[in-house]
Amino acid sequence: MLFGIQLLGIFFVLVMIYFSYLFYKKKTYNLRSLLLWVGIWIAFLILVMFPTVIYGIMSSLQIERTVDFFAVSGLLVFAVILFYLYGIVKKIETNMEDLVRKIAIKKVKKGKKK
Repeated sequence: MLFGIQLLGIFFVLVMIYFSYLFYKKKTYNLRSLLLWVGIWIAFLILVMFPTVIYGIMSSLQIERTVDFFAVSGLLVFAVILFYLYGIVKKIETNMEDLVRKIAIKKVKKGKKK
């Protein structure tokens, strides 16, 4: 029997799969990204529908409730994603600074030739 929180989780997963598909159709995601996200959502769906799958991990970590496990796991995943995105933003920032510097130097050299 499915409980209310499980039904909410199933609904959430289905909505997120739909959004992933929309991003793919809008060309925001490529096929690889779509498959990655759909795989993540399906894994989440399995864990929501069959929470007993993770009881072994929970007992070794001494976590009593499944909701606590999901909360801690979610925070850890969020921290990893945040770290990854910070690295990407820093790389884009560096590339942007280099590009602006090159354009500025090019404009200054053009101005001196006149």
